[in-house]
Amino acid sequence: MHFTFVGLMLLNMNMFTTSTPLRGTDLAAKKIVIVDDYEESCKLLAEILSSTYECSYTSDSTSAFRLINEKRPDLILLDYKMPGVMGVDVCRMVRESDSTKNTPIIFVSGAATIDERIKAFETGADDFISKPFHVKELILRIKARLSEKEPEAASELNAANMKMNLLSRQVFVDGEEVNLTPKQFDILKLLVAGKNNLVTREKCLSEIWGDTEVTSRNVDSQINYLKRKIHKFNGRIVAVPSLGYRLEAQE
Repeated sequence: MHFTFVGLMLLNMNMFTTSTPLRGTDLAAKKIVIVDDYEESCKLLAEILSSTYECSYTSDSTSAFRLINEKRPDLILLDYKMPGVMGVDVCRMVRESDSTKNTPIIFVSGAATIDERIKAFETGADDFISKPFHVKELILRIKARLSEKEPEAASELNAANMKMNLLSRQVFVDGEEVNLTPKQFDILKLLVAGKNNLVTREKCLSEIWGDTEVTSRNVDSQINYLKRKIHKFNGRIVAVPSLGYRLEAQE
């Protein structure tokens, strides 16, 4: 069975990589741990995924949980039938540990019965893929699970006595609303998000003005307006000579 699986995977991999590049910028830093008692399967999965994800693997199921604890992956690919420690046992240990209990687990296994699949889900599996499978299906299922894990975007930013509601685009200092222009709001958002760190003029120009033909003087002008409008803010906007600005908050 393993030979058939590897052969089909190689064929699927060639079909997929000739049409769709795997590398992505949004998920490049995500980590995946692969656990399969057949080392060739581990190597093949790692080869398929390594252009997009940081992959680690083990073919020794008894060391799987130790590797998972060490790597703290964003997702685990887990075989069901393994000598020593079964996949469901590894899954159970992952779910019982506070540091890994929310890590998505996808079982990747061949010839699993319906009872085994049910047991995997009862133990805490998020998904189950049967071997052999198409590489594109695996990639899409991984991306779906990682997307579910992504935290929701913040709807509010805070710095000392200032609050920014990103949904209503309102700014409050000491509970009193401050009226800002759209450009001033966007500049302040960059400064608060990067609180106590440098925000360059170039960053402001590229993210706020885009391709519009303006100069750094436009940024400086808007910063001066901002300083006057948020004068009750418990902090300050500091100029970093020749580079940009930094918002310092007195928390």
